[in-house]
Amino acid sequence: AALLGQSPAMQQLRRQVLNLAGTSADVLIVGETGTGKELVARAIHEHGVRAKQRFVAVNCGAIPENLLEAEFFGYRKGAFTGANEDRDGFFQAADGGTLFLDEIGDLPLAMQSKLLRVIQERSVRPVGATAESPINVRILSA
Repeated sequence: AALLGQSPAMQQLRRQVLNLAGTSADVLIVGETGTGKELVARAIHEHGVRAKQRFVAVNCGAIPENLLEAEFFGYRKGAFTGANEDRDGFFQAADGGTLFLDEIGDLPLAMQSKLLRVIQERSVRPVGATAESPINVRILSA
């Protein structure tokens, strides 16, 4: 992900990206709509130790509320009508790599608190499962 421009602000941003890429810290990227927050997230991923692993981008505002848990955490066969097979969620899909949660503020507060727990515990419990599964994912959000 190329961050274009030579202004002092862009040079500072590139330095920050490289500094953050060298850590394993989760990062909240802030900025106005259309300013390239996903490009910054991709640049952090591509310059970090997880660069060879998956980068999964999720637009949190585009997921219907009734599907949030199944989409984020996955589900087990028979967990609900139409769950004909086990399915991984976003966290499992990004395991080993980076999960970018765009527009995280658009999620309902109840879902935000569930995400906070996953971030703190580093494990998820798919819908219909009785046990938690550990995850190894770096979370970048905006």
